[in-house]
Amino acid sequence: METKFNSEVGTVTFRLKEPNSDKPTLIKGIYLFKDFQTGFTTGIKVLPKDWEKTEKKILSGENKKELNNKLNKFKTKIPDFHNKFNEQYNRLPTKEELKTIVTNAINERELKTVNKKKKSFDDIYNDFMEIIYLKRDNAIAGGLKPLHKSYISSFNVAYSDLKKFASENRIVLDIDTFDVTTCLKFQNWLLNGKDKKQSATVKTRVKRISQLLRWAFTEGHTNNRSFMQNDFLPKATSNNKIALTEEEITILYQYDFSNNKRLEKVRDLFILGCHTSLRFEDLTRINPKHLDFSNKTIHILTSKVEKNVSFPFFGYTEEILLKYGGNINSIALSNQNANLYLKEIFREIPYFKEKIILQEIATNKGVKFIENKYEDKITFHNSRTSFCTNRYMEGWDLLEIWQFTGHTNEGTFKSYFKPTSEHEKIRRENILLRNEKLQRADLQSKQIEELQKQIEELKKQNGKIINLNAV
Repeated sequence: METKFNSEVGTVTFRLKEPNSDKPTLIKGIYLFKDFQTGFTTGIKVLPKDWEKTEKKILSGENKKELNNKLNKFKTKIPDFHNKFNEQYNRLPTKEELKTIVTNAINERELKTVNKKKKSFDDIYNDFMEIIYLKRDNAIAGGLKPLHKSYISSFNVAYSDLKKFASENRIVLDIDTFDVTTCLKFQNWLLNGKDKKQSATVKTRVKRISQLLRWAFTEGHTNNRSFMQNDFLPKATSNNKIALTEEEITILYQYDFSNNKRLEKVRDLFILGCHTSLRFEDLTRINPKHLDFSNKTIHILTSKVEKNVSFPFFGYTEEILLKYGGNINSIALSNQNANLYLKEIFREIPYFKEKIILQEIATNKGVKFIENKYEDKITFHNSRTSFCTNRYMEGWDLLEIWQFTGHTNEGTFKSYFKPTSEHEKIRRENILLRNEKLQRADLQSKQIEELQKQIEELKKQNGKIINLNAV
């Protein structure tokens, strides 16, 4: 038998903000429902001597009747909106939804019509995540590659942000009414809120919510297909990609952190990423079994794409590996903490502390420049971008770079370096230098080969002369 919540609503009461004041004070409203209470402002001020504490009404004053009518409107309007919520959803509201009911009642914002027999957004999310976890567990049990933990956690982070957004903006999350407008507001909140997110992060957040909505549609929980519209998923820009030059990597590596081992270890991890191109989760797994010091090579199975990569030591790689006895996993920490400490590192080094990233962006008032502090934009992922960009400028063939990165998708691989016209100029110059070196090396090889032939010929001739003398 279906449970009915339609008659379950709360009551409105009032109190004075400063009951002992001799000046007009604000009348505050409170909506009481079960164990919840939600405060709101009435916008009405009254002298405490003109306020009736028991009946919660104004006793005297020029606008007594008008103001009491306004208070009575709150008493009826809020429970009325609560009742409409019950009729549409047929369930008890959460604390956050109760706040939204009160706010909507005060501002007279009606709820959109919904299917009251369907599951809540929370229920659908929990069902979706249960399937995600089951797929992971089944893959592990069957000896197959499981969904990566960072992929799974990205759903939890995205939904957590969505809940915060809904709470701050007094929005009831509903699977039927989550449209492009709501999605664009969510994107704006992510981009411009307290914890400003980069466009690539925003794209990932919205992509995860889109996957949830697609699953809900496929499973028949909703007919809402807003997630299919072009405007639903934002386009990530690549303007914020940071690539340290080799000179900057040297400045970073040579800075003395001997008095702060915590930062020194994170700095070394970052430099290792700049010269191996390994993802953070693979860097922090490195142990002596992955290393061949005699041939100066690394052999490792990348965790994200399960691809065996093998490449030679490059740059400061060998020096850092020896420093920790090949046990890089001994200095492992969470990616979140690593990024926090990395910002601390870049704030401490004068060169980077003073460095500003100038970015040209398009706005509704035209194109303009914005300035960002270097440490505000740096993340561990920039070590991978630095490797690819530097090797590209040095004239490496793309397949040579690919040998290090271990990408399985060409489009993703190429997104790790966005060469400017200056980069392309440097690359052309370096390719010419590489070709000249190769030509010189080929010429030297031919000369050596020719010289060896001449020596062999002389040996033969000398042998004949010796034989003739013997006769």
